[in-house]
Amino acid sequence: MAQLQSIIFAKTRHLAKKAQALAEPSFFPATAVPGLDFWLKVADALGKYIQTNFKTEIDQAALQIAHSLGTSVLAPLAIWHSEAEGTKHLSPAECIAVLKAFRHASLTLLNETDLTEKTQVHRLFDTLELEVCRTATWPPDKTISHGSCSTDRIPACENRFLSLFKSLAEAVFFLDSEHRIECLNQAAMGLLWNIEPDPSLQGATSLPDISSAPLLAETLPWLEKALQNSAPFLKQEHHLSCIVESEEKSRYFSITISRQEPSNPQSALTLIVDDITGSVETQIQLARERSLSSNYLDVVGTIVVGLDPSGTVMLINRTGCETLGYEKNDLVGHNWYKTMVPESNRKIIYDSISAIFESGEDNDDEYTNIIITKSGEHRLIAWKNRLLRNEEGAPVAILCSGTDITRQRKTEEALAEKELWLRNTFVALGEAVLIVSPENIVIDTNPAAETVFQMPREDICGKSADNLHIDTAHADEFRQLTKEAFERGESATFEFSMRRKNNQTFPTEHSVSLITGDDGTVLGEVNALRDISNRKKAERVLQESEDKFRRIFETIEEGFIVTDMDGIIQMVNPATCNLLGYEEVDLIGHNMVMLYANLDDRARLRQSLLAKGHVHGFHLTAVRKDGTHIVIESNTHLVHDKEGIPFAFEGTFRDITARIEADRVLREREKQYRAFFENNHAVMLLEDPKTGDIIDANPAASEFYGYDIETMRTMNMSQIIALTEAEVYREMHNAHSQGRSHFIFKHRLENKEIRDVEVYSGPIMVRGNQLLYSVIHDVTTRIRLEKDMTRMATTDALTGASNRHRFFLLAAAELKRAKRYKRPLAVLMLDIDYFKSINDTYGHQAGDAVLKAMAALTMANLRETDVFGRLGGEEFAVLLPETDQENALIAAERLREDLGQLKVVVNEQEIHFTVSIGLSLAHKRDKIIEETLYRADEALYKAKRGGRNRIEFGTATRS
Repeated sequence: MAQLQSIIFAKTRHLAKKAQALAEPSFFPATAVPGLDFWLKVADALGKYIQTNFKTEIDQAALQIAHSLGTSVLAPLAIWHSEAEGTKHLSPAECIAVLKAFRHASLTLLNETDLTEKTQVHRLFDTLELEVCRTATWPPDKTISHGSCSTDRIPACENRFLSLFKSLAEAVFFLDSEHRIECLNQAAMGLLWNIEPDPSLQGATSLPDISSAPLLAETLPWLEKALQNSAPFLKQEHHLSCIVESEEKSRYFSITISRQEPSNPQSALTLIVDDITGSVETQIQLARERSLSSNYLDVVGTIVVGLDPSGTVMLINRTGCETLGYEKNDLVGHNWYKTMVPESNRKIIYDSISAIFESGEDNDDEYTNIIITKSGEHRLIAWKNRLLRNEEGAPVAILCSGTDITRQRKTEEALAEKELWLRNTFVALGEAVLIVSPENIVIDTNPAAETVFQMPREDICGKSADNLHIDTAHADEFRQLTKEAFERGESATFEFSMRRKNNQTFPTEHSVSLITGDDGTVLGEVNALRDISNRKKAERVLQESEDKFRRIFETIEEGFIVTDMDGIIQMVNPATCNLLGYEEVDLIGHNMVMLYANLDDRARLRQSLLAKGHVHGFHLTAVRKDGTHIVIESNTHLVHDKEGIPFAFEGTFRDITARIEADRVLREREKQYRAFFENNHAVMLLEDPKTGDIIDANPAASEFYGYDIETMRTMNMSQIIALTEAEVYREMHNAHSQGRSHFIFKHRLENKEIRDVEVYSGPIMVRGNQLLYSVIHDVTTRIRLEKDMTRMATTDALTGASNRHRFFLLAAAELKRAKRYKRPLAVLMLDIDYFKSINDTYGHQAGDAVLKAMAALTMANLRETDVFGRLGGEEFAVLLPETDQENALIAAERLREDLGQLKVVVNEQEIHFTVSIGLSLAHKRDKIIEETLYRADEALYKAKRGGRNRIEFGTATRS
């Protein structure tokens, strides 16, 4: 009934229209078959009726309910409205016609393979039709008699009803109170084995004639027995079933017994006997087939689920239950989407299944989705779906066959991850890899191969591997090498030359292996190769190094000896033979003992070697072949194998006899030097030229600097020299450029006094160390005298400005530099206005004070590179290097203003004065500075004539 219920709810309109089309117009009034609204109401009532009373298959109890409720459901629906006749009651015959139309419509929409569902539908509508017959009422003058029921006296409507009654497949008996048969239909005659049917009953509008009213017990004793057994339960209606055994086969009957007067136990009875043998046998066969089908579905390894259009589970096999963790009863009849599908995916899955239903076409595509087991586990299922169709081909359900691919998908993901890892490894390999087909075509390669061959991937893949070889002969040789290795069952490993894109050949190392399938079929080759150009180059370098070592070994002046642990000589170089006076054959294979003058030396050397593993600078006396002795210095170490076990001694030695004699002589000389150094009255220092550390100082140095000798030995020259590093380098440069053999430095004494010194230095070897020997003279007094003399010769005594001679020397040098580098040079001539008046008014002492103040302020305003000089009297000159006209005017104006504001106090009297300034620029045509000064002087007198306390620019030239 699930299918019919689903059809009614899902396709109500379609079912109603189908029933309307199948209705026979002959059973309805001539006006019209009822309209679609009527059929829709009946379909809706049927759906509610089935939903209320038939939850599963129609069983015996359900049929009893149908007998009692059929009238209440159908009676109100027998009223319909016709535009032609208004409100009208359907007759019983018309009600049966409506039910027959719905029976046929339902059967056409059912799945043609579902025999059980069809049987249930037949039984439902049979029951409803019989109920209509049982509850039909007749007018008093048209009651059916015991005898012949002639249709001449029956109106057309009742005649149609009798025709339906006669054609019913169920046997109908009307019994009196004594259980005599009063009336029966044609189907009932078939059950009367001992009464032959009357030929007169063959007419279309007649009922069987039973004038003798036989007892039921005489004609059908098994039916009478069933009636007696139901007597205690019979009030109005009772339903039972029975089995009639015979020699041929057993027959099954469904019997409905109703009493016309429920309150009167002796009232007449109506028996409806339905031969359900075929149905029962069909059900038995169907159950057997269903069992076989169920067994088949249960043994298959896939999940099999049947869903109706709403998603209700119609069937599920054992594999499905086991996979999902449910019992079958927990799933059948429940909504699949709500039970099994995650909420986030329900709409998508529902829409997909609905789309298949709506299309009405099977889809061979495979779908995958997640389902949730009873334990909450998520499983990935791959589904294939097939539509189940009714007799008309309309889809009524979908059969889903699913395979749990959770583990498979995890395996695939793991394989994909592994494949990705392998691919990444393949791509990231430093070695070039070529995958070559049996036809010698490169199938795949990695980026390293592109780098090695200097070709893009597309120039390698899909092309013959021969393209990577130098020529055809090389390619053939390569294949022959791999073939021979494969025939031996080995991978091919060898070195071979290949070719880059630019035709450059390079050495490579190959490891070629076969790729075989599971059946041993050769699928190709994998060739891992590396460019060994660097290795070959390193080998060449190593060989060259070994050759070089051999040459050094044979040409070095130091002796080289290798012995085993017992002292047996294994190898010597030519220098060993020369130093000891032996031939090589006289030494190889002999013990080192013969070379020692003192065996204690051998014991001490061996003991040190075994304890430390190496000995450096070991002195011993060796015996030459001629018996003479030499002193040698040895550097020896143990030689270990891979396990770290010593197996030989190896060392070099040199003859130091002459050096020892030289050391002796040097020591004697050092004694002499020490006496000279310590007893000399000149200041002397020994310094480390690399660090500046004071190594030694003589007593005269200690007395000069004020430090004791031990303290000075801990000091550095930077603690004594009172010059910056730049000043030291400048002095060294000046000494070199002037050809001096000494330096002039400033040294700081212990009492912080700074002294000018002349330093005479030279290298000296002391105990094998290169030191700097310095003799220092104090020239402070001399330097000061020289500076005073220089200052007096170049400086104006009164003002401190450069005197005329000094100014012209510096000015000439600046003019020469300006012309060489094409740089600007300006000259200012300054003169104090009315200076004679100042002398006359305040005295010559005041005039000198004004000159000093004027010179001091001017020098304070000038740059370090500017030159200021007094040319005579109150006339001064300023030289401004790197100064153009604009900036010279600015500087001159600043001087004029500052000097004009200067106050000179003499004898408590304030003296103010002004200056006139003449300005000139050096021309490239000026050969001497006097020409420039001439223009400035002319400008100065122009300023004087113009009113003084002003600046004028000179342009006049001197002839």
